Amino acid sequence: MKLLKTTPDETKNQQTVAGKKVKQPVVHYEKIAKAYGDLQVLKGIDLDIAPGEKVALIGPSGSGKTTMARLLMTLEEPTSGAIQVDGESLWQQRVKGKMVKANEKHLHKIRNKIGMVFQHFNLFPHMTILGNVTAAPIHVLGMTKDDAEAQAIAMLEKVGLGDKLHGYPAQLSGGQKQRVAIARALVMRPKIMLFDEPTSALDPELVGEVLEVIKEIAQEGEMAMLLITHEMDFAKDVADRVVFFDEGHIIEEGPPREIFHNPQSPRLQNFLSRFRGR
Repeated sequence: MKLLKTTPDETKNQQTVAGKKVKQPVVHYEKIAKAYGDLQVLKGIDLDIAPGEKVALIGPSGSGKTTMARLLMTLEEPTSGAIQVDGESLWQQRVKGKMVKANEKHLHKIRNKIGMVFQHFNLFPHMTILGNVTAAPIHVLGMTKDDAEAQAIAMLEKVGLGDKLHGYPAQLSGGQKQRVAIARALVMRPKIMLFDEPTSALDPELVGEVLEVIKEIAQEGEMAMLLITHEMDFAKDVADRVVFFDEGHIIEEGPPREIFHNPQSPRLQNFLSRFRGR
């Protein structure tokens, strides 16, 4: 993998441009490529996500959207290029003044800044709902049980499940399970939340309840979000910026009103035409 040189100031949250201080992006992808053998999935992607910004990735299946999230979660390693999270290199670390390949301790530290809600809920079936949400704060962040439970209860109440604390995942609907997964990610107070098609595994009548919870969280405005979705109305309502992927490239990006009402590229126009009249 090609390594990108960084400066000693990379961990600062501010940088100076033309004499003015501006916020660094919370996530910075630079010239990211990803290949599986001869299959080139991402082809030199540049993308920044600002603190608090909500970015929706849209595009056909297989266009590279989920790979972007998997790279950020360190579930995959880029073939070339660099990623920074909150000003720190993801796949590299500084040792004795030199940038070297990141070790597991460094990756773990960066992962703690990222929350992810998957298509499938990945809850522990033998744990109560409260136990599922408190496990990471206790074992990863080192919180006391009392503090972790207080935060978990607050998050479960936020997602409308304050009455399910002592139940088990098998007793919940798919929509409720996904809301538990959202609470579990939120309780870690990440810098950025990733939502990878969070409603794709749900029955149609349960989709609305999960999207409504995500909208409410987005409206609080505190946390950056990367939303991978086929729900176009949801992307319009929630995103500050929409990015259209196709065949491993960013084809078009901009505010939702421009992307959905005035698409410029024939590929985006064709993609959106499939959703009209639904």
